[in-house]
Amino acid sequence: MDKILTISIAAYNVEPYIRENIESIVASEARDAIEVLIVDDGGKDGTLEIAKKFEEQYPGIVFAVHKENGGYGSVQNYSIAHANGKYFKILDGDDWVDTEGLTKLVAYLKKHDTDVVVTNYYKGSGKDSLKLVSFKKFCTYGKAFDPNQISVGVIGMWALTYRTAVLRASGIVLPEHTLYTDRIYATIPFSYAATMIALDIPVYCYRIGRDGQSVSRESRIKHIDEYLSVTKILCKHYASDKRMHKEYILTKTSAAYKVSIRALLLLPCSRQNYDKLKQYEKEVRSISREVYQKSAKLNTRMGIVITFLRLTGYCGYWLIGKIPKKIIDY
Repeated sequence: MDKILTISIAAYNVEPYIRENIESIVASEARDAIEVLIVDDGGKDGTLEIAKKFEEQYPGIVFAVHKENGGYGSVQNYSIAHANGKYFKILDGDDWVDTEGLTKLVAYLKKHDTDVVVTNYYKGSGKDSLKLVSFKKFCTYGKAFDPNQISVGVIGMWALTYRTAVLRASGIVLPEHTLYTDRIYATIPFSYAATMIALDIPVYCYRIGRDGQSVSRESRIKHIDEYLSVTKILCKHYASDKRMHKEYILTKTSAAYKVSIRALLLLPCSRQNYDKLKQYEKEVRSISREVYQKSAKLNTRMGIVITFLRLTGYCGYWLIGKIPKKIIDY
């Protein structure tokens, strides 16, 4: 490996954003140590052409890749298999990086072999509305931490940089044509990570509020079965895994499960969806009783809702169905 960091960019029809995305990377003083895989996943706009121009301008750094559409998971599967960097980071095509933060991150990665590096990130609808998401409440920056000892459900893929060898050792293969696979990516590799550290460096800039994003209420309803499928994959991993950081994996999985129940409650109140909720609860309970039980802890609003549903034999579903959806989707 002659690169320090591989950045995998999922670039499906992101023509309005991809130039800003790539420029934020190649502007870094550390760009020669970075490999940028821009994977056009069967898109139909000008994303690939823009990526190719950057490839010509920055040979050996930017690589424009075109493949048939396989969904977000297939992009990351491709990039993990082809990465030449010592470390690996995901960047969505409509997001960008803090250039100075990226430079500082690469400087750290050159000198260390930490399995998981957690960095702060920004989120907002654009550069003028960014808010910092930091981890100072959960750990001491610059020092190794054990995720089992803290509640770190906020460590999503935006904050994560993995040592590539750890990703490959985990055997992670994300399902294709499925949304929300970033939950799998941000969870399973922790079972194979011995060391981790958090740095007080903002790197990722996460664009929120864009039409059509998978996190929108409309998308979660439309793709509900994918949401449920991803959570079951996490449940099965927790139930079968005997490696490291079991408590952290349990925390992440139960958090994902609660979000899945919330998504089910966003569906129209009907007998069909009532049966769907009960069946899903039954399936998860059979996979992992621990995930099933932890999801009903009363320290969260959704934990209270789940407890209420179970105590009423799910008859409470009909009462919850009368509550405005925007209250459920807090």
